[in-house]
Amino acid sequence: MTSPMNSNTPQKPMHPQDKKNLIIFAVAAIGLWFLFDHFIMGPRVEAMEKARAEAAQNAPQAVITEKIATPEDEIILPREDRLQENARITVDSPEIKGSISLRGGRIDDIVLKNFYDTLERENNVVLMSPSGTKGAHYTESGWLSADLSVRLPDQNTVWSASSADARLTPETPLTLFWKNGQGITFSRTYSIDDHYMIGLTQSVENNSGKEVSLYPYISVARRGIPEGFSTGVAFEGPLGYIGDDMHEIDYDDLFEGKSQTHNALNGWIGFGEKYWLSALIPSQMSEHTYRFQAVPNQKDPQLTLFQLDARGSEIKVANGASAEDSSHFFIGAKKLSLLNDYEESLKLRHFDLAVDFGVLYFLTKPLYTALILFNDFVGNFGFAIILLTICVRILVFPLASKSYRSFASLRKVSPKMAELKARYGSDKQKLQQELVKLYETEKVNPMAGCFPLLLQIPIFFAVYKVITIAVEMRHAPFIGWIHDLSAHDTMSVFNLFGLLPFDVPTFLMIGPWSLVMLAMLLIQKHFNPPPQDQIQRDIANYMPWIMTYMLSRFASGLVIYWAFSNIFSVLQQAYIMRSMGVPIYLFSPDAAREHHDVHKRETEKVLEAVKKEKEELEAVDSAKKDDKKDGA
Repeated sequence: MTSPMNSNTPQKPMHPQDKKNLIIFAVAAIGLWFLFDHFIMGPRVEAMEKARAEAAQNAPQAVITEKIATPEDEIILPREDRLQENARITVDSPEIKGSISLRGGRIDDIVLKNFYDTLERENNVVLMSPSGTKGAHYTESGWLSADLSVRLPDQNTVWSASSADARLTPETPLTLFWKNGQGITFSRTYSIDDHYMIGLTQSVENNSGKEVSLYPYISVARRGIPEGFSTGVAFEGPLGYIGDDMHEIDYDDLFEGKSQTHNALNGWIGFGEKYWLSALIPSQMSEHTYRFQAVPNQKDPQLTLFQLDARGSEIKVANGASAEDSSHFFIGAKKLSLLNDYEESLKLRHFDLAVDFGVLYFLTKPLYTALILFNDFVGNFGFAIILLTICVRILVFPLASKSYRSFASLRKVSPKMAELKARYGSDKQKLQQELVKLYETEKVNPMAGCFPLLLQIPIFFAVYKVITIAVEMRHAPFIGWIHDLSAHDTMSVFNLFGLLPFDVPTFLMIGPWSLVMLAMLLIQKHFNPPPQDQIQRDIANYMPWIMTYMLSRFASGLVIYWAFSNIFSVLQQAYIMRSMGVPIYLFSPDAAREHHDVHKRETEKVLEAVKKEKEELEAVDSAKKDDKKDGA
């Protein structure tokens, strides 16, 4: 059976009338689409946007619900004294403890059970404190209304508990209620999990005889910048992922009045610190208005009130009806595994970005995850760092091998390079030309060893970031004298590691692991070919000492990583040099001295030959000049 249309049969061209009809159809379709968009869809979209803008403008905004004190009338009391001022409901879970104030219904007393201020483990880390204390930090929630006649709960409202022995635990939710005297009952139901997430359901029961329009809101506020605030490796300050964008706002910007407002269907905002996070998470099923704002205190910036809030859409509650709004507060440590779990269970977007992975996110997050997995396997972060170092060295093995082979090749031809320098040292252009010829002959690329090493720099910074920001590393011990891998080494060579009876200043804390790192750096310097330029040689000689001094002030976990990384580098480089026939005299002083003497004698012979050659050339030039004079 043959096909009715052979592939070799030429196609008939389109009839001119068909072309004309096709063009007319296309023009008509475009015209109809333009008319529909301009006269029908355009006005509709414009009307919807206008209505939305008017609704947002007319909607009441979440306001700063605390009087902004001045240094003259602000009375700062101890935290324990403030906690005794009002009746409270106990909060207790495996990870946190604290209380909720019945006045205002604020969550303003949260302490982390498993984290301490210092290694002595005397005082737990405090995240939330009531207003009127140093570093006050608390959450607030409630309702807003454009109708000012409706009485709403505020920071002075006294709530009632469902029972006299009420408490908030993972097993027992807590319900508070308040009647406004106008037939409206407001209630709050709190729940808490085994970690750091507090759920909140705000309910309204309307028996006022008329319909009321309300807007739910939640907020988190703090007085001043938190103690220990740093602008170092990790971002600290107001942050949040709203809609499709991550926002990180400096405290200074809010202090200067640069507030921000964003509308989105989903998102979360909060105050991030190096290890801790206090974030509010409204319902992800409706649009909210997110705001970053501050009321600055010019006389005392530490009394500036920073507030982040989220206001929901309008809820109309008919007479005899009820309504509710659900939200969550995260108050705790930034454990990546927990953030990922909450991201999935609450349908959040990028809750993991509360941990500042930086621009090297694609490296930092996998390394962070690997470090935690290794610690779960070996039970010690020090050994986990060593396992991470081994894995990183395996991954960069091809790059490192290329670098070390290039260095070995350069070291192999270094005698010839020295000979060329001795012969053409006074003629820089000629020397460069001869060096290029030598590189081509010996198939050596002096830059080949640099680029692979440069590619490893981002990995080093990613590891540095991980060790710095991982809350799991905080106060994590190693073996021996290392009790906190996130802090610098506490021993110093300058008092013989504690044998001499005096304390060493922090800037001179150069401990045993730093000395191991220094030894490895010196060995690597010995393995690498010496630079031809004297200035470069001086830099290479001083660099190990400078790097050791600089890195010794970093977290001891990073020093351990760098020391072990250099140990593997030395072993790998030594193996490559031996396989290429490049002599290593590190542990043979006599052989090294003999090699140096031989090289010195050969260089002297070259210099003598060059000198003799110059003398002969000068003699020939002189004879030619004499011949010219005689001829004249």
